[in-house]
Amino acid sequence: MKSGNIVLIGPTNSGKSTLVNSIMGRRVTLVSRKKQSTTFNQKLTKNISEFEYILQDTPGTFASMKKISNKVVSSPFAEIDNAVIIYLVLDISKKTKTEFKRIQSSLKDKIIDQKIFLVLNKIDKCNDEDVLKSINFYSKENLIQEIFPVSSINGDGVSRLLERSNKYLKIKESKYQSKDKVQIKKELFYSEVTREKILDKVHKEIPYQCDVITDKVENRKNEIKIFQTIEVRRKSHKSIVIGKRGSLLKEIGSSSRKEIAKHENKKIHLFLFVKVVSEKKL
Repeated sequence: MKSGNIVLIGPTNSGKSTLVNSIMGRRVTLVSRKKQSTTFNQKLTKNISEFEYILQDTPGTFASMKKISNKVVSSPFAEIDNAVIIYLVLDISKKTKTEFKRIQSSLKDKIIDQKIFLVLNKIDKCNDEDVLKSINFYSKENLIQEIFPVSSINGDGVSRLLERSNKYLKIKESKYQSKDKVQIKKELFYSEVTREKILDKVHKEIPYQCDVITDKVENRKNEIKIFQTIEVRRKSHKSIVIGKRGSLLKEIGSSSRKEIAKHENKKIHLFLFVKVVSEKKL
């Protein structure tokens, strides 16, 4: 079989996580309208026929004018050395040429023989003329191997992206494994699901300093009990997350429970607690 590491990089909210979910055929990574919702590198494996795609979803970067220096901003580059292909994902419905130039500048010193595929995402939000203009503009860039207009939300163009990727995958001397893999601890996955629901429910009110800790998981034959602590920085944030008479916390818990139940195919009992911690701990 042929296999290869594929790293996804791009600005925040460009749709990298949605693209990963589309390739995997199910929801496996956090998707939120709030920027920088992905906070860690996540590795997933998708098998189609004799091809194995090892996908590396990374935090969005480059939205700031500041020099790339901190861990969160530089983390997308951590896996580039091991990559065969890099999916550079841009939101075609927004002005991203400046961010593209920054990413391109950062990539130049790190690329050896990796192929860079420019994924022009969210074509469902644009007309055909605008899509063609973007393709013509980026086709002049020497660093780009190929350009793929796609819509991660409805899957348009994703199959062609994978088909073209097959050309650059390497021969792997091991037995074929048909089962897809999500290389993330269950506790972390549960935490990210709940964190996604918080960001969606309190999009403007709560900043990024909001964390969800899965304290304990009791896994039984037909049900799972999950105990989580939501950590916020201020008392006012705690009140917002809880809501009037606990209404918002119930909504968050209900949405998270349904999402996890769909993934685990078991009855889920989710217990949420909210506490204020110092900014240093977050």
